[in-house]
Amino acid sequence: MPVHWIFFKNQCIAFNSISVIRFMKRKLYFLQYLFLVFFLLTAVASVIQVMNINDPIALEINELPGNGRNEDFDPSLFRLNSVETLINYCDSIYDFRHGNAAGKDFEKNYTSIVSSVLRKRFYHGYSYYGLKTNYMAFLVSKTINDGYRAIVVPRDILKYPAAACSQQTIIMMEILKKKKITYRKIGFQGKTSGHFSIEVFYDGDWHFYDTNMEPDEAVLNAYNRPDIATLSGNKDLLLKAYKNYPEELILDVFPTYTYGPVNSFPAPRGIIFQQVTQILSYTLWIFFLILFLYVRRRYLRISK
Repeated sequence: MPVHWIFFKNQCIAFNSISVIRFMKRKLYFLQYLFLVFFLLTAVASVIQVMNINDPIALEINELPGNGRNEDFDPSLFRLNSVETLINYCDSIYDFRHGNAAGKDFEKNYTSIVSSVLRKRFYHGYSYYGLKTNYMAFLVSKTINDGYRAIVVPRDILKYPAAACSQQTIIMMEILKKKKITYRKIGFQGKTSGHFSIEVFYDGDWHFYDTNMEPDEAVLNAYNRPDIATLSGNKDLLLKAYKNYPEELILDVFPTYTYGPVNSFPAPRGIIFQQVTQILSYTLWIFFLILFLYVRRRYLRISK
């Protein structure tokens, strides 16, 4: 091969190598600042979350008291902001009324106390994760499905004064699970609306409870707290128990009941998603910091 061809080939190789290096340098220069920006954004968001862990101003609720519903809401019970304090409060009521011995009617009496307390602890309204409480769940839900940020983690639901039917039922299930009382989810899906509630097993039968729509307890207790099949099959009893709601709504929703698994958490995938995003909301900045330091090191090395 002639010498001039060898020289030309070597020049092309050198030129290509320089072009690749320049391209890599520009790429790394851009990436290092991109990761730096993401690091700063996620770090600031994590700090804001830490500062707002127990700040009610940071909470997102889509309805407020005075929304037209006649509810048994007691603002003083907002102090019951964890499952443990809620159980301790129910225990104290049970001990005062029935003594500290778990008698044969323990499941019935304790469930009645839990239902009554939850009716007063929450008012109706979905509580959501926001940018100040779980920004990862907020951003993902806004991209995919806004319902993903409706809270299903029990300890976080109890940070809010408002809870929807599913959220109140989750709290009731959590308490009954710790007290080893058998329960199952009752779901409804009418043409105009849906609903979510619970049945509890004691005295050899199932008994229906609804802390969110708050049916007349005296009416239901007079019939020994019937199960949902009995209640929905008795139109007069159903409408009498839910006399504060339009008849067409009750007759549309309640006959559509379905049963969930016994002693099963109703949103297993939802709670995993929210727990993972909560962890990421506090730690994602570490990932971007590592990426920034790695790319910065590569950039400085190739620059030399």
